Order: sequence, then structure tokens, then C-alpha cells
Amino acid sequence: MCDLDKERRGIDSTFGWAAMREPVRNSIDEDELAGFALAVLQGHYADACPDECLRKRCEEFANRLVRIRKSEIACDVVPISA
Repeated sequence: MCDLDKERRGIDSTFGWAAMREPVRNSIDEDELAGFALAVLQGHYADACPDECLRKRCEEFANRLVRIRKSEIACDVVPISA
């Protein structure tokens, strides 16, 4: 049974780390971000959760990040870099 909610902080931390890495550091392509996040999560959680669940979580992350990045662009805000 998948229980990624218990791992939410760890997953969010992993997403944050992944979002600041090349090739997606400045991307606003939701598919590219979700694919990269999925590749990173599969390395950590493949045994704990089915691929479908990981994919859904990655899509949610990518959607949220794209909205943030687009609003930063619209407001001409310089993104925080690691």
C-alpha cells in the first residue's frame, strides 16, 4: 500500500532539491519538470509506492512549480537560487 503522505516532508525536500538542478532549473515546461521529478523520486520511493502514485505526485509538484515560476516571470521577480 502506498503511503507517501507520511513521507510528504522528505518528498517535498527532494522536489525542492531537484527543481534547482539542471536541466530543469529554469524550466516552465510542466511535462519536463514532472518527468525529472519522477526520475528522482523513483530512485528513493520505487519500492514504497506504485508508479502511478509517484507520477500523480510529480504532476502536482510540476503544476505548482510552473505556476510559481510563471508568476515570478510576470512580476519580474528574480528567483531564489540554491
